[in-house]
Amino acid sequence: MCIRDRYKDRGVTLDRLSFLWEGRGYRKQFKLSLKTQIYTDHAYPLTLKVLRNTGAISFDEAKRRLNEYVDCRVGEEFGNSWDTHWFHMDFQIPKEWNAAAEEIHLRWNSSSEAMVYGPDGKPLQGLTGGSRDDYVIYGHGKKDAKPGDKIAFFVEMACCGLFGNFRTGDMLSGLDMNKKFKLKECRLARFDRETWELLYDYKILMDSAKHLESSQSARADEALVLANQVVNICKPGKKETYAECRELIKKFFQTKNSEAQHTVYAVGHCHIDMAWLWPFSETRRKGGRSWSSQTEIMKQYKTFSFCASTAGLYEWVQKDYPLLFEEIKKYNKEGRFQHVGGAWLEFDGYVPSGESMARQMLYGQRFFKQHFGSYCNVFFLPDTFGYSAQLPQIIRLGGMKYFLTQKISWNRYNKFPHSSFYWKGIDGTSVLTHFPPADTYCGNGELHEVLKSQTNFKDKGRSNSSLYLFGVGDGGGGPTFEMVDKLSRMEDIAGIPKVKLGSSVSQFFKDMEASSKNLLSWDGELYLELHNGTYTTQANNKKYNRMCELLMRDAEMFAALRSIYVDKSSKNYPKDMFDDVWKKMMLFHFHDVLPGTCIRLVYEVTDKEYPVMVDKLRTSIKQSTKALAEHLLEKHVVRDGSRNTLVVFNSLSYDRKATIEWVSGGIKHYTKVQIKAFGCAAYPERFLLENEIKQNCSTVQDNGKYLEVETQLLKIQIAYNGKIHSIKDKTTGKEEEAMREVIAPGEDFSEGNTLCIHNDVPLYWDAWDLWIYYQESKTVLDAISHSVDVPENGDRICIEFKYSINATSSITQTMIIYMDKKKIDFRTVVDWHEEHKVLRVYFPLNLRSDFVTCDIQSGNLRRPTTANTSWEMAKYEVCSHKFVDYSEGSYGVALLNDCKYGYSARGNLLGMSLLKSSKAPSEVADMGRHEFTYSLYMHDKNFESSDVAEEALELNIKIRKQWFSTNLTEAKHFQFVEAMKPNVVLDAFKLDEEERKHVVMRVHENMGAECCNRIGFGFDVKKTAEVNILEEPAAHEWELVGEEAENSKSILKTTKNEIFHKMHPFQILTFKVSPSNLSN
Repeated sequence: MCIRDRYKDRGVTLDRLSFLWEGRGYRKQFKLSLKTQIYTDHAYPLTLKVLRNTGAISFDEAKRRLNEYVDCRVGEEFGNSWDTHWFHMDFQIPKEWNAAAEEIHLRWNSSSEAMVYGPDGKPLQGLTGGSRDDYVIYGHGKKDAKPGDKIAFFVEMACCGLFGNFRTGDMLSGLDMNKKFKLKECRLARFDRETWELLYDYKILMDSAKHLESSQSARADEALVLANQVVNICKPGKKETYAECRELIKKFFQTKNSEAQHTVYAVGHCHIDMAWLWPFSETRRKGGRSWSSQTEIMKQYKTFSFCASTAGLYEWVQKDYPLLFEEIKKYNKEGRFQHVGGAWLEFDGYVPSGESMARQMLYGQRFFKQHFGSYCNVFFLPDTFGYSAQLPQIIRLGGMKYFLTQKISWNRYNKFPHSSFYWKGIDGTSVLTHFPPADTYCGNGELHEVLKSQTNFKDKGRSNSSLYLFGVGDGGGGPTFEMVDKLSRMEDIAGIPKVKLGSSVSQFFKDMEASSKNLLSWDGELYLELHNGTYTTQANNKKYNRMCELLMRDAEMFAALRSIYVDKSSKNYPKDMFDDVWKKMMLFHFHDVLPGTCIRLVYEVTDKEYPVMVDKLRTSIKQSTKALAEHLLEKHVVRDGSRNTLVVFNSLSYDRKATIEWVSGGIKHYTKVQIKAFGCAAYPERFLLENEIKQNCSTVQDNGKYLEVETQLLKIQIAYNGKIHSIKDKTTGKEEEAMREVIAPGEDFSEGNTLCIHNDVPLYWDAWDLWIYYQESKTVLDAISHSVDVPENGDRICIEFKYSINATSSITQTMIIYMDKKKIDFRTVVDWHEEHKVLRVYFPLNLRSDFVTCDIQSGNLRRPTTANTSWEMAKYEVCSHKFVDYSEGSYGVALLNDCKYGYSARGNLLGMSLLKSSKAPSEVADMGRHEFTYSLYMHDKNFESSDVAEEALELNIKIRKQWFSTNLTEAKHFQFVEAMKPNVVLDAFKLDEEERKHVVMRVHENMGAECCNRIGFGFDVKKTAEVNILEEPAAHEWELVGEEAENSKSILKTTKNEIFHKMHPFQILTFKVSPSNLSN
């Protein structure tokens, strides 16, 4: 009789198998399940005491206050959310356990996260109610105590679950700040290893019967027959039945795979979000709890290996748990606790600047090298919401050659075609990339996940191995004993991919690189077709990030210039302050913090910290520029307190024209000036008065329907409701009919600067998503009043519009139209108190192109305006930094901004997301006052020949000015570094990390055009080198002077104060320059 006759209903038989595994709800006394027989005898604490509501205190303090502890009992509740309670307990292990006991465990379940400490303060292991409830005291290779001994523990109970504290477990239900946690269990228990081993043998057999059916039906049937026989024979708790059961299971395990079978490298991992549904302070403790649990597994399972990224978390563990950190270092030397990732933390892949990403690599790799002796070679970013097309180059310059992620498996519309491939960035740099085909970084060690690693692998025939990351993640926790035991049994069983435990992420890539053939490439960004609301949510956070990134650029530059020109040393270079601010900035780059997807407690911290960081950077800039100005004007400075000379600094890499607004005698003046690239100018007040703008050449007329504004370059019609009806470019024709019209009616919008509110109710992931159907509902906003200001001696016209959204929300917008610029600024103040709405602005343009050019990290990227394919359609909202340019032929329009990131471009309609109002996980996201500026800039060239990038920089980087008392009678100009090619942009100018007697200068090519560039310094240079982001030789000798520079990949020639170098499109170059007069 065939098996299908014997088991007419396969489903019933499979369901029956689960009795032996978990009892299917029957109580323990029925003895149907092996799982219920793991723990037999129990011993309860002699004393159990608690120190309540301590907040986050150290172990030493908790132990010092032992006389304050009071009695408590199992069954009591403890709270409130995020608070801390310290427990102390004494046990005596029963002597009668001596003969029979194989293992003794501490069992603790407080319905929350907790950490077990020994009496000496050593963190022993993390515990989490429901997923990790036991700590091994005796047995399985451990002998912390034995039967008859007295033993004591401290337990730090954190009032939080792995995934935060919500009212109903649903993020939309809101935070429950008064949540209570019940102490359900505190006891010693005798652990039955023999039952455990049979249980997990049976688990693999049972799962084989369930999951091999689709691909290995014969093996599935074999497993089903054997598993059913085991159920018939096994009597849980009666060990005399176990041997026959294990022999039956052994028959299934003995059949091995062929050499051609797919290999799965299984590496433990514990994804810990630096903040998400819990505050930063809780993450510090999650690190200790999670990683101590992994070192505990390593003591008992010699084949277990574990990887962890995030240098910033290692630093927290080093500070908070020094004994644990030393243990981690020990296992790291053995290759079992592996550092991966290279970055300070797992940052957002779209919003941080290129320089911010570079610093993530610099700080992260330096930490790993210092404490573990080596750099990472795998960039590890499994859970962020899209990946910039500039990342491959940044990864390679950060000392890594491999990349791992899996988030693109979350795509909504298109399935990504590769698992192992080469990812190529906008400059042509490639990194070998792997997407684990199990589509998770939090595997549970289950057979169906291992099988998916094979069945979902998309590059069969080119490669035959994949990586599988297992362990409880996001909220920490990591691998458990159960996971290791399941995977260890799958090492080589016919029909199941070969599971390789004990290897490393790095070894997987090396083996895959060596054995694979003809891997394919993916060129450009890795766009996630989900979570595109993260470009907009928590707007204040993104604004401060942009502000800090650009302030840091200037603060480092002016501090370095001060060291060179004024101090001749680094004595006043505020390296400690820079490190502190950078580490906070990098922390806030985390892939839930910067995207805006954390609970409000997280943003209460960032809202407090960001202004302090801004103040520190502004103070540093002011101090450095003051010292530089006084040094440069030393012969002219007087101490009469007259403040009669304005010194203006330009940190950009090109000569900058600007209109300075200044006040004298209570009267506002406007003077046009020009400041050299990387330079400054001193203007006596007399010069400013003599050269001030005498007459505003712009006019505004009210024709009864529109406000008609005319400048030297534009003719504009503005409706009373704040929308722009027409913009005509006067430079394109003498007669009005010949002038180019910028605004063109579209299908949805007919005027420019149309402010619109859409309903924003995602299918799921409230703060994360902006679903495509938001476009189907809209409320167009109309201004209810306007006022016009035309300064007589200014260079602009200002028109203020007021909008009333409803009784609680409003907008005040000032439209600034310049006399001699083809640019309109929209300075906007919003009082925002909406729910599930998104505020956007639209410009229908009289242009046609099938792409727009988007500003990204250290370069730009073309994205489609068409929706011909599902891949194009999915990009209905994209991330861009300071601008998006829409050009055709020799004319274009750019939409600039000072703090926004979410754009849309479909047909001729250019749109930008301004504010979002999600209600989960933060119920107050974006509520309150917002200030931002966006600009419309017209240019009569194609993008590559235009000055769009310069205009965007000038909107974001302000000139620095200070008043001094001098006897100057005419303007004086100074230059520290000479202007570079227009397409070469400075990202950083700082002192080096090690000695602080070299200047590190980083530039990038911004237009996708190869060029040769000259950098001229205002100081003599002893030596020059090309280095990588880590400030180490760029794969060749670093001391390059004169003709020796021929050894460089990029440097063509150097002199005592010049570098001549070449750049390929979108290349990032870093130079290490040694000024002759700078010492440390």
